[in-house]
Amino acid sequence: MRGKLRADLSIEEIIGLLSSIPYFDWVGIYILEGDELVLGPYRGPVTPHVRIPLERGICGRVARTGRASIVDDVLSDDDYLQCNESVKSEIVVPIKGDDRILGVLDVDSKRPAAFDELDKGLLEEVALILSRLL
Repeated sequence: MRGKLRADLSIEEIIGLLSSIPYFDWVGIYILEGDELVLGPYRGPVTPHVRIPLERGICGRVARTGRASIVDDVLSDDDYLQCNESVKSEIVVPIKGDDRILGVLDVDSKRPAAFDELDKGLLEEVALILSRLL
């Protein structure tokens, strides 16, 4: 995944590339529509959360605050919305464009404490690319 992404990649292709990282077990974007996040392209198990109100979930928190969130243990976070019992950790970064939130990039892992600052930096760069495609 290191190096430059081709400028002509689609959102679906970017999600596919991210999902090839071994500990990225669910990768998707939620697009902000009014006061809800609506599930866009994703890879991984089916999620019951296709619409998330901004006041709910880690994704909602990131969309409200505009700040990325790394959660080492999802069950210890009061905002966590359980999608799948196998999920142990999560990272969510905002997708911003023109100084506003367009959505969030969400990644789940079956591993506890799977994500670090390097993952955050990578996903923030990817979110910048995604912002140009939304």
